[in-house]
Amino acid sequence: MRINKQIGIIIITFFWLNLGFGQSQKSFEKLIAKTNNYLEKYSKLSPFGSEEFISLDKSGLPKNLINEINKNYMEYDGYTQDSISEFNLILEFQGVIIENLTSIISHKKFKDNKIEDLIRQDFDLSIAVSDDKKLFNFSLDEKTGGTYRSRISITHYTNDSIVPSMNNNDPHEIINQHQVFEGDGFDNIYSLETEQGTKYVLTGFVRGCSSCFELNLMLVNNKSGFFEKDFSYIINTRFPQECTLDYNSTSKTIVVDYITDDLTTDCDCTNYAMLDENEYNNYSDSDETEPITKRCHCTFEFNGLNFELVKESWEKEKE
Repeated sequence: MRINKQIGIIIITFFWLNLGFGQSQKSFEKLIAKTNNYLEKYSKLSPFGSEEFISLDKSGLPKNLINEINKNYMEYDGYTQDSISEFNLILEFQGVIIENLTSIISHKKFKDNKIEDLIRQDFDLSIAVSDDKKLFNFSLDEKTGGTYRSRISITHYTNDSIVPSMNNNDPHEIINQHQVFEGDGFDNIYSLETEQGTKYVLTGFVRGCSSCFELNLMLVNNKSGFFEKDFSYIINTRFPQECTLDYNSTSKTIVVDYITDDLTTDCDCTNYAMLDENEYNNYSDSDETEPITKRCHCTFEFNGLNFELVKESWEKEKE
């Protein structure tokens, strides 16, 4: 059922692209209103309610989707003719929310509106927009119920002719135009004007398990229509409250502070975008048999093209 729906999503997306000239502000506002309504319904659902069944008439799903479920409910677990499990309702709402977001992105009026002020972000959706209003990231709490707080992420660059869409082979995978943006989304996006064109700094945070967290930052540039990394820095830590990975858009400076633990055993100011995959995966503090806990610091400054290390230090953490 969801597979058939995803095929429909892709068709709808290209329909909006081809007929964009006939779209009005009124139709755009209608899409926004529907999306906000779906987000509000979605916010009230729990991934731990898989045994709970909800009446389709009270589910908040669009009528055409309810009719589809009525016709095909016997093909899937978690559905009856007139009800749906809470977990499956989460999956169905993810589909309609992403469908609406792709329609909003491809709408002729998208660039004329401040989307981050129109779509409700006090629920499960976050929106990051670059300073130049050309790079957008939408990230939706996936509500898997695990300690890994995964998010469905859609990144859209307004200069692209094709918008992101859902993979019809995997209803939880977004097909983004640029692989460099794959992951759990971003908290902030900053634009940087350089002699090589506009580059972007993106920062993110994700909880990977009950006691493991990742802070990440990267600088990307667009070459021949595709984004590539120029700079990348990642902190994996047990103590996010003790960590800083900040970008100052005024001074164009990155400041990194953290304490070592079993996830990050030593101080390292390496730009990971400059390493190949084997170098990155093989990095370890193998020479230190009894690692000590350290407070680490790195400062990077933008030199007009990339970030370069200008300060690094560490000190032993006091017990």
